[in-house]
Amino acid sequence: MKRTLSIFLIIVFIIDLIIIGFQWSSDLRFYTKPLLIPILILYYLCSVTQKNCLFIAGLVMSFLGDLFLMFSWGFIAGLTSFLIAHILYILVFKDYFKHKNVYIILFILIYISALYSFLFPYLGTMKIPVLLYAITIGTMLHVAIGTKLKWLMVGAVLFVLSDTILAVNIFYQKSLIGSLSVMLTYVLAQYCLVEGMINKRVE
Repeated sequence: MKRTLSIFLIIVFIIDLIIIGFQWSSDLRFYTKPLLIPILILYYLCSVTQKNCLFIAGLVMSFLGDLFLMFSWGFIAGLTSFLIAHILYILVFKDYFKHKNVYIILFILIYISALYSFLFPYLGTMKIPVLLYAITIGTMLHVAIGTKLKWLMVGAVLFVLSDTILAVNIFYQKSLIGSLSVMLTYVLAQYCLVEGMINKRVE
């Protein structure tokens, strides 16, 4: 079952990237993008005996975020969904938190501050929501790195990278490379987080 789901995920993911790359009608993505997270949820459920409900809830909120962001009216709803998803991920990862690294905290603060300063002139009425989101995902990154679990660390880093590219794409300058990079890093991020939660006891 896991192998079948893995193959299905790869196929749907490639088709989604092709739709983006060839700039076909965005309506076609309703057949691909909303499938990605549900496949990962099934993959997780098939891989563990003790299921983490908070983690599943985080994936569900990510699915809702994906769905909302496909509509022109759905940015705030999508941002809120992903904000909740990251809060849930924080609550999950803190149970495996081992080491507090001051240098990592400092680096994350510098990174968030630099990105926010760059985007600030273009944010308009979104200044406060974007700041809250940036702080939340920065916290998620810190907690994930503190677990010392490689899958979670890589997933969190890719998630921050994905959201960085997305923010630049939305508020500063949209590009095809940016759109492709967002999905590539996002799906890999979620996959890594799922693998991290599956393999957390053996890493």
